[in-house]
Amino acid sequence: MDPSSVESLEVPDARWCAVTGGRGFVARHLVVALLRSGDWRVRITDLGSVAVLEPTENDGLLGAALRDGRAVYFSADVCQVAQLTQAFEGVDTVFHTASVDHNNNNFQLHYKVNVDGTKNVIHACHICKVKTLIYTSSSAVVFDGVHGLFDVDESTPYPDKFHDAYTETKAQAEKLVMRANGINELHTCCIRPTTIFGPGGRIVPLLASYRGIRIIMGDGRNSDDFVYVENVVHGHLCAEKILRTKEGATKSGGKVCICCEL
Repeated sequence: MDPSSVESLEVPDARWCAVTGGRGFVARHLVVALLRSGDWRVRITDLGSVAVLEPTENDGLLGAALRDGRAVYFSADVCQVAQLTQAFEGVDTVFHTASVDHNNNNFQLHYKVNVDGTKNVIHACHICKVKTLIYTSSSAVVFDGVHGLFDVDESTPYPDKFHDAYTETKAQAEKLVMRANGINELHTCCIRPTTIFGPGGRIVPLLASYRGIRIIMGDGRNSDDFVYVENVVHGHLCAEKILRTKEGATKSGGKVCICCEL
């Protein structure tokens, strides 16, 4: 869709942003939060030819925004720079959430989407003079699959050997995003959520399906950190606000931030 062909509802001081992988779990919540703030008009990009909405979405804020132009859906593949460039035209900020399902351990597919796709997103940001790029990464990029993560922070190094294709390629994508900071006036950062739960997610239904069944993973003393999806979204919004200021961009640009429940 051509951005110039969209007649948007006038929203004072609202800017355009784009959300890649915009029909994913975190992205759906992020899109609604952006619209609810009143500060943004949103380009939702994903692989589907059209945005198929759930009944609650169609009758809610997202459906209304798509009808009146505050939100626009773009069928765009992160592996196609031309499609991204069209979607990012006139955009101030890109929230890059697109990724391959971590349960799929196909390294070539993960590399194509997470690494090459992120290169394309950065390239399209440069072409379109996007000001801010926020990448949705994962706290698992510093997990080796063996040793638990206790008292870690953003200074924790990547492991010598990664647990799977997902974490290895997400770590590579992080490096690309961090290196892109400050080039062509683009400010970047990476958000590292721990295990995310909330409406529309898989964790709670999965655990509920185990009712009455005793399952032990590993030695039974394994630990994990969980974070509510709305808090992950809040972290993304805070990152954008910080990078928008000169002081914030200097302090936080090109950095990573762990997002977890305290």
